[in-house]
Formats: sequence, structure tokens, C-alpha cells
Amino acid sequence: MVRNKRLSSEERKKSIKEAAARVFVAKGFAHTTMEDLIRESGLSKGGFYHYYKSTTDVIYDMMLDGIAYRKTVIKNSLPPGKAAETDFFAEEITKKVSDTTILSSVYVEFLLAKKRNVKLEEIYGQLERIAIDSFATIGAGWLELKITAEREKFLSFFINSMILGVNILNGAKTVNENHDLIRTMIRMILFP
Repeated sequence: MVRNKRLSSEERKKSIKEAAARVFVAKGFAHTTMEDLIRESGLSKGGFYHYYKSTTDVIYDMMLDGIAYRKTVIKNSLPPGKAAETDFFAEEITKKVSDTTILSSVYVEFLLAKKRNVKLEEIYGQLERIAIDSFATIGAGWLELKITAEREKFLSFFINSMILGVNILNGAKTVNENHDLIRTMIRMILFP
């Protein structure tokens, strides 16, 4: 048996989340057990439970990683010292819809599972608020847009519908071919 290399806490959690991503995408969140994650991670049961107590804890951390990833993408897209405008946000949201990273695939599994999992439904509400608040902390002018709570909710619904379409209906090509139309639709949601 090969011993696992000693990693820092953050490196170990990252390694666990990478293993979990593979399992969640292959089996679906609802069909994944802690034993599956432990096996894929290569850790002992005690070693794994030191970091995570449930599959829900793991996917929650992964969703936070996804929010941080998107925030970084947006920050890096915004020219220094420039405030974002409607077109900037519409473009960034359109990019999110067509993103095909492993985190996006895990997010799809999360969305599919939350329908039958009360705890995931609660977590979804928290994550939605965290994601919206993260726009405000970018300093890119999101707050100045004064988007109503109803519009934010509809925007979230639209984004999630598109993400599910890209991943479940294999719609990436269609979304990419209609990038301009989707950006226009998002602009209309932001500013009716």
C-alpha cells in the first residue's frame, strides 16, 4: 500500500475535492456515498473524516470554490480602474453559461440533486446570496446597477436553465453559436 504524501490542510482539501468532483460527475451526487469519496481520495476513513463529515460538506466547499473561481474570472476580465457596465456583466454571465469546467459539471449535479434534498435546497439559497454578494465585492459597479431582488432571482433561474441545457442536453454548440443572442437576453433581464 502506498502512503499518501503529507500535504498542508488546504492542499489535502483540494485533493479531496478533485477526487469528489470525479465521483460526483460519474455517479451523480445523490448516488455518491462517503465510501466512494474515501476510496477515490486514497485516504483512510479517519483521514478523510478529519476534513469532511458528509458529501454535502464536500459539495458545499466545491460550490464556494466555484463562486471564487467566477469572481476571479470577472476581476481579471475588468480593465484596472474601470467600472463595469451592463454589457460587461452581460458578457461575463454569458461566459459563465457556456463554461465547461469540472466545477460547472459538479454544479449541474448539485442542481439535479437539490430537487430531492432539503439540505441542498437550503444550501442553494445560501450560495445564491453569496454569489450575488460576491459581485458587489468585486468593485466593478454591480451595486450601481440597482438590480431588483426579483430580477436577480430571474437572472439566477435563467443562468441555471442555460447551464443545465449546456450540460444535460449537450447544448454547448448551440449556446456558443448563439452567444450574441444570449448576451442580449441577459442584458434585457438586467435592464428591462
